Amino acid sequence: MYKVFDLLNGSRVTSAYVDEALSKGVAAIHITVNNFSTINPLPTLQSALSELAAVRRHYADLHDRVIVIERFADFERATSQNKLGIVIGYQNVPGVAQDLKLLELFRDLGVRVIQIAHNVRGLYADGCAEPADAGLSTLGQELVQELNHLGIVIDLSHVGNRSGQEAVALSKHPIASTHANAFAVCPNVRNKSDGLLDALKAKDGVIGVCYLPPIVKMGSGKSGHADVAAHIAHICKRIGSAHVGIGSDFITGQPPERYQEFMKRPDVYGTWPWRFPVEDLADQQRFLESLSSIGLSQAEVRGIAHDNFMRLFRKVLN
Repeated sequence: MYKVFDLLNGSRVTSAYVDEALSKGVAAIHITVNNFSTINPLPTLQSALSELAAVRRHYADLHDRVIVIERFADFERATSQNKLGIVIGYQNVPGVAQDLKLLELFRDLGVRVIQIAHNVRGLYADGCAEPADAGLSTLGQELVQELNHLGIVIDLSHVGNRSGQEAVALSKHPIASTHANAFAVCPNVRNKSDGLLDALKAKDGVIGVCYLPPIVKMGSGKSGHADVAAHIAHICKRIGSAHVGIGSDFITGQPPERYQEFMKRPDVYGTWPWRFPVEDLADQQRFLESLSSIGLSQAEVRGIAHDNFMRLFRKVLN
């Protein structure tokens, strides 16, 4: 069984789900702070703090089964105690506006991943659904520098192509695209261009290949393992297997209303309900086993499942 560090799992993390994840090889997951309500790409400070308080309370109640990752050593501590490592992150900038020094408070409250834009245009960068693709603002440049200073992993999953490339060029640390795929394989704006993949490699970044159906395969018809593997094969050929991970975007137990904002953009997010090509945690292990069919060694698959993102987090958190 492959050990997995899932760089975006959007499921309802109950006690039962933690037990299932551990039994299926999952050692750690990155969760979204707004996992507890409807996705909000432009949160206020109050809403960002309210969501974070709810998340912290939830995982405090699960302390016998999980460990919230604050230091890199916590990953090993979670494994040694047979607990699930939980990385807390935002898929947006949490409402600090121009007062970037407030991000230190979020760091001190356990936040270890922040995305600089979520689909739409914000104060810092353009999201992937903005047609102008305007790139980083001056404040966005300062944001990248501040996140580097704080040791917070920068995420580009929903970020526009130009903004993403500028962020990678500016960052002193490796950058992640925690849950996205290859635009060359599936030309959805949520996916990443070859140019951005090349930039990630140059900074030792990692992209987490994602099972979300509309960014795996365009058009009608259910996607399958081979469609996800095609993204991995392309990215490995382009930038090497050391820069590929898994960001499942599983949504087990989530209510449909959580995705109402996404459904406003069927060109990006398709139609509901989504039918995932990798169905669940058990199927994920079958999928990882199947990657030998595209010429990957067991060591390379171990890297994709776990080790590559661990390398990135070691560098940033330390």
